[in-house]
Amino acid sequence: MALPEYLKLPIRFGEFFEKKKLPRCNLLASVYRNLHLLITTVPGENKTDEHYGSGFWDRDYDIHLHNDVRKELIISSLKDQIARYETRITDVVLDVNVRLSNAVINNIEVQKKKIEIIVKGKTKRNMEPFTFQTGFFISPYTLD
Repeated sequence: MALPEYLKLPIRFGEFFEKKKLPRCNLLASVYRNLHLLITTVPGENKTDEHYGSGFWDRDYDIHLHNDVRKELIISSLKDQIARYETRITDVVLDVNVRLSNAVINNIEVQKKKIEIIVKGKTKRNMEPFTFQTGFFISPYTLD
C-alpha cells in the first residue's frame, strides 16, 4: 500500500494549467509547512477561513507586553490553532522563548525581540516523533 502524498506548497499554478503533475511531499514536510503557515498567518488573512492563523500577531507591536505574557499568549494561540488545523499530529508540546537578539537591518546592528518556537509531537499515522523549529523577529525596534 502506497503512503499518501501531499501537495507541496506553494502550488505552482503554471504547472497546474499545463496539466502537469504538481510536486508532492511526504507527511512530515506537509505538517511542517502547515505549522509554518499557522504561525506566520494573521487571522483574517486567509480569505477562505478567517479563523486560520495565530492571534498573537494582534500584539506584535505592543512594546509594553512582558515577555512571559507574550510567551503564554503565543502558546495559547498555537495550541488552539494546531488542535483545529493540524489534526494529523498528536501529543503536541510547545516550547516558546522570547528574547532580545541582534539583527542586522540596512547594515546596522540593532537589538530586536526574537520569538523562537519549537513544536514537538508525533504523527497520528505511525506515531513517528517529530520536532519543528522556527524563529523570527517581531516589531518594533526594541528600546530595552
